[in-house]
Amino acid sequence: MSPSDGTPPHVLMAEDEMPIAMMIQEALDEAGFRVTYAPDGLAALEESSKAHFDILLTDVRMPNLDGVGLVRRLRGSRPEMPIVVLSGYMTNGDREELLRLGVPPDSILEKPVTLGELHNVLRRVLAP
Repeated sequence: MSPSDGTPPHVLMAEDEMPIAMMIQEALDEAGFRVTYAPDGLAALEESSKAHFDILLTDVRMPNLDGVGLVRRLRGSRPEMPIVVLSGYMTNGDREELLRLGVPPDSILEKPVTLGELHNVLRRVLAP
């Protein structure tokens, strides 16, 4: 689950609902991840230009730049970056576009999910 240098995996989390973001960040911190929080896709893009992240965890419905747009933009600059999508509402069109952008079907999660399920998906996606 850790990067090859032994540091904790660094997660870029884009989530516009602060209570959900805080709950996920706390759980991931406790599970040994480093988390950088962004309240929307534009903020996540800015963060991605400042630091290296091992994985993106994003919501779909967000202001300024939604999760599908964020994935599209990151695929242009970091095509190898693993992505997990966690959303309470996504259309069939959103899902189809995420799949077309290379997000595996089992990395597209719909809320509600348990924190254990989220940990398992992140660990699986980050496994060498």
